[in-house]
Amino acid sequence: MIRKVITYSLLFTSILYIYREFLYVGVRKNKLGIFNKYNELFLEKNKNYNALFLGSSRAEMHFHPKIFDTITGLNSFNLGISGASPRISYSMLKTYCSRHQTPKYIVLNIDYFSLKSDLDMLNDFPRYFPYLSNKFLKRELYNMDNRFNSFYYNPIHSLPYTQFEFLSASLHGWLNIYGRYDTLMYKGFQTTESNEVSHIEQPVPKYSFISIKNRKYIDSIILFAKEKNINLVLITAPVFGRGLKNVTNKSILTRQLDHIAFINHIKYIDYSDSLKFDNPLFFADNEHLNLKGASEFSKSFSFTFNTIFPRKALFNK
Repeated sequence: MIRKVITYSLLFTSILYIYREFLYVGVRKNKLGIFNKYNELFLEKNKNYNALFLGSSRAEMHFHPKIFDTITGLNSFNLGISGASPRISYSMLKTYCSRHQTPKYIVLNIDYFSLKSDLDMLNDFPRYFPYLSNKFLKRELYNMDNRFNSFYYNPIHSLPYTQFEFLSASLHGWLNIYGRYDTLMYKGFQTTESNEVSHIEQPVPKYSFISIKNRKYIDSIILFAKEKNINLVLITAPVFGRGLKNVTNKSILTRQLDHIAFINHIKYIDYSDSLKFDNPLFFADNEHLNLKGASEFSKSFSFTFNTIFPRKALFNK
C-alpha cells in the first residue's frame, strides 16, 4: 500500500513538472507581446539598446521607442513594468544590465503621486515564472517576495497561479499565433487599441509624500547610473488634470524631485504641468495616454531629450 502511494505520488509530481514545463516553453516561444518583451530582458544576451525607459505602466505606455529612435538616432527599449515601484525598477535595471550591454541613457519616469506607498506590487507576478532560470532575476524577486524560491522548485505551489490566460499565452506560443494585444507592443512599449478614449475618472486629491524607502531606491538608481557612466534624466509623464486631481501638495513633491535632480546634477522634467497634454482625447484613462497621446508626447520629449543630451550626427525629423 505504501509503495503504491509513493509510486502514484511520484507519478503525479512528474506529470505536474511536465505540464509546467509545457506551459513555460510555450510562453517563451511567443514572438510578440509581453512575453516576448520578457524573453528579451531575461533570456537573451548582449542586446545593445543605448537608451532605456524605466518606470511603471506609465513609462510602459507613454514612451514610444519608434518615435524616440527616429528623432534622436538612438536605439531604445521600453523597460517599463506595470505597477513597478522604484525598487522594482531598480531590480529590473540591474537584471537587464547583468545580461546586456550597459545603456548610455536612462529615462526614469517618476509618479510623484504614488511615492507615498512602500508596497512593491509585482503585477501579474506569474508572468515571471518561466524566467526564473535567470538566477539574477530569481534572486531579485526572492528579495522582494520569498515565495519565488518555492515557485521555482515546487509546481504544486506555482501552478495554481497559472490560470487560463497563462495557458492561452502558452498555446499561442506553441501554435505561433498572436492575441489581440500582442501586436500593440513595440520594443517594450505597450499601447491601447488604436486611439480609443476611455472614461476619465476624477480622483479625489490626497496628501502624499516621498517615503524613505522610495527615496532610497530613487537614489540607488541615480547612484547606479553614476557608477556605470549612464546619462540619466528624471521625468513625470502627463497626467490628466495636470496632476492636481491626484495630490493636494503637488508643488511640494515636484520641488523635492527638483532638489533630488539638482543635488545629483541631473535634469527633472514635469510634463504633468503641460497644458499641451491636458486633453482628454490623449488619454485612455486618468493616468495613461492612448496611442495618439503617447505619440504626441514621445515626439515632444524626444526633441527635449536632444537639447539635454546634444550629440553628433543626429538625424532629427
